[in-house]
Amino acid sequence: MPNFAFMLVQWVYLLALMVWVGGMITFVVLFVPSLTTTLDRPTAGRVISAFLGYYRSAVTVAIALLTGTSVAKFLLWERNLTPWLTARWGCLAIMVVLVLYDFGTLAPRLAAAKAAGDQAAFARTHRTAASTMLLTLAFGLVALFLS
Repeated sequence: MPNFAFMLVQWVYLLALMVWVGGMITFVVLFVPSLTTTLDRPTAGRVISAFLGYYRSAVTVAIALLTGTSVAKFLLWERNLTPWLTARWGCLAIMVVLVLYDFGTLAPRLAAAKAAGDQAAFARTHRTAASTMLLTLAFGLVALFLS
């Protein structure tokens, strides 16, 4: 007989990870290139900023779901602390730290540089944010593989 409780918890876990990682892939591979090739820079920037506002909310919910399901899986089924489980948790923890840095530090710096018209600061911070997102994506893909 299937373990429906585990299946449900695992489904929520994978759904949350998919929203987070899949959102990054969609953003980097499809959304930004299509916007920047079809819209002028200021309009594309406004659309991207709006998207990122919604995406940040989705990531916040995903982090809460991943935390809850990871705790449930450990308490109920994943009782042995294996290197694979530790690596998966490590990837998720690094992803959270990177996203907290992005949301708490880089996003406000980008907004301030944009408001001040400081293109050099905006470009520098944007490069850091893009690198942070790619690093988060790499750890997310590893966490997904280990799930």
